[in-house]
Amino acid sequence: MASLTPETFLAVAEMIAAHLRIKEADRWSPHICRLKFHSFTSEFPEISEPQFMWAAEQWVQDTEAGAFLRYPTWGELMSPLYRSEGGRANRSWGPRPELPGFVRFKPEQLAMLPSTPRSLAAVPDQQNLAAYQTVGRAGEAEAQGLALTPVEEPQRLLTGSGLTDEEWQAYLVRVEEEEKAHLERLKEEAECNL
Repeated sequence: MASLTPETFLAVAEMIAAHLRIKEADRWSPHICRLKFHSFTSEFPEISEPQFMWAAEQWVQDTEAGAFLRYPTWGELMSPLYRSEGGRANRSWGPRPELPGFVRFKPEQLAMLPSTPRSLAAVPDQQNLAAYQTVGRAGEAEAQGLALTPVEEPQRLLTGSGLTDEEWQAYLVRVEEEEKAHLERLKEEAECNL
């Protein structure tokens, strides 16, 4: 596995800056790139040079030049390699399953990933943790404070509307009846206008 080098990191930073049309004065200097290199390798220590170059190229191909006015975050840049949450790579969710063979993760790289899946999203209300139902494997989420969804009855969570199954069915019937009545009125108006 070829380790990521500062030189490759600098070349990719220059490629991204050119793609995003970042003006010369705002581009990272070689000294800043060395600092950014250490920042990147501390956040994504498992990434090899081919993986970094491939992810950066995928990111460039998938990003319109005007879409970003700044360099991407490490999570945004690595999103082609990892399962993503909100457009950012989530290391704890592991690599994407459909990666090409030359950038697939080796067992030693997988061993460097977090062992427990975690969300990148913060708990909405730290002062009111008891009001949220945890997401994750039983017991693990509670221990790590990964409460993400409001506590509700399971059927209300599934419908996403706060309605029971019966209330939801009644609502759908009412909407269908209103739609039929509206169409009838339109039909009558059209016939009157003829």
